[in-house]
Amino acid sequence: MYKKLTIQTIIYSIGFIFPRIVNYAFLKFFTLFFKREEFSLYTDMYALSFMVIGFLSFGLENTYFRFLYKKNYNQEIVFSTVVIIQLLISSFFLIISINLVKYLSSIAGYYNHPEYFLMFFLIIFFDTICILPMAWFRANDKPLQYSTINITNILIQSFVIIYLFSCSNNIYQKTFFVFIFKWVDSFTDKIGYIFFANMISSLINLFLILPIILKKVTIKKFNKLLAINMLNYSIPIMLGTISFSINENLDKILIKRWVSDEINGSYSACYKIAAFMSIYIRIFRLGIEPFFFKKSRDSDAIYYYEEITYIFVLLGLIFYVLICGNINIFMKFLIDKKYHTAISIIPIIMMGNLFLGVYTNLSIFYKIIDKPIIGTYISLIGVLITFLFNIIFIIIYNSFMIPAWGTLISYGSMLIILYIWGKKQFFKFCNKKIRNIIIHFLFALFIVFMMKKKVLLNLFLQFLYMITIFLLEKKRLMNLIK
Repeated sequence: MYKKLTIQTIIYSIGFIFPRIVNYAFLKFFTLFFKREEFSLYTDMYALSFMVIGFLSFGLENTYFRFLYKKNYNQEIVFSTVVIIQLLISSFFLIISINLVKYLSSIAGYYNHPEYFLMFFLIIFFDTICILPMAWFRANDKPLQYSTINITNILIQSFVIIYLFSCSNNIYQKTFFVFIFKWVDSFTDKIGYIFFANMISSLINLFLILPIILKKVTIKKFNKLLAINMLNYSIPIMLGTISFSINENLDKILIKRWVSDEINGSYSACYKIAAFMSIYIRIFRLGIEPFFFKKSRDSDAIYYYEEITYIFVLLGLIFYVLICGNINIFMKFLIDKKYHTAISIIPIIMMGNLFLGVYTNLSIFYKIIDKPIIGTYISLIGVLITFLFNIIFIIIYNSFMIPAWGTLISYGSMLIILYIWGKKQFFKFCNKKIRNIIIHFLFALFIVFMMKKKVLLNLFLQFLYMITIFLLEKKRLMNLIK
């Protein structure tokens, strides 16, 4: 069981990691090419878009997985119904947003660049339409197709970015397709080149998954009663997703508008290094989440949920120690020196993201008992903490460390509340497991705290940590390859 799960997760990982590796390669280029205030504009647009996607996705991906494995629902009807709901929501958004593009861009402070918003409205539309067909690949155990589409997407985006920036520097100016560059350059600037490339790749991504929609989705298979049940289930998840988007992006949005673009540029660049932990979490979810829902009907489901969560913590802490032990190396190769002023946020944000990952694994309990409203309540508590820390940062201390600590405390609080709530109704973690998890966390934090700028010392501490974990958890780790 673990072996098949591990193989699928590895294949999903390739499709997920490769685009991120390419993005990190571009991160070095962007931080070299752009000033900090320009990089701030780039990250701000994506922060705003993630907030919108959190709403438009409407929690339908989780809803699809939940209803797919219910005994009394036909899988094709479930897929058709949920995709049609997504199409209606996304189409309504696109119509409204395009008609209000100048007004919305002015409110956000981009009155000179409405084209940014127009491109992002199209990106958001294309990407939200693709969410459920990509979930279909995961639900039907097709990791190869899933990964191929993701890799194709990032290769196209990379090609367009390289082409546009090369033409802007008088390279390839004599090529036959230079008219494309001249057309793009006529309505946007160099930051807009990145958004244009994203828009093109998202459009092609839509074309790649279109056969799934045309083959599997029909109006005849749309079930009104099922749609109502799906929306009732998905709305609390959507609210939780919006809360997550606020937790992840509010700091960057406020720092840009209330402090300066220079500080936000440094903070956002270093935040991307801390996002390594988010990559680990996402990879784990790609392989595990469909499995969780499939196992929900089995008598031994709780055992597997708890065991996989334990493994998630082990691997997450190993990842945390390795990244923190080599921060200076990653910073040197991925981010230009002028952005290094916010390096101190990285271990804090990474641990906060690990707490979020554990929370995500444990949150399966309220999804499979059809009470996603529990997640909404907890997420709102997290948002309240995030707001509090960002207000303290802006009004009192004016230090970018405060939002970073806010992220850690917000996700940590959410995890503790969820565990206490879930233990009463679902989880039966034995005291030994809980004690071991706490010890692992403390040991990892101790190792990171002991690390200095000395390379040999850091390597020794990392080696010590890896050996200790292997000796303590040899049986569990070996089960991953059995």
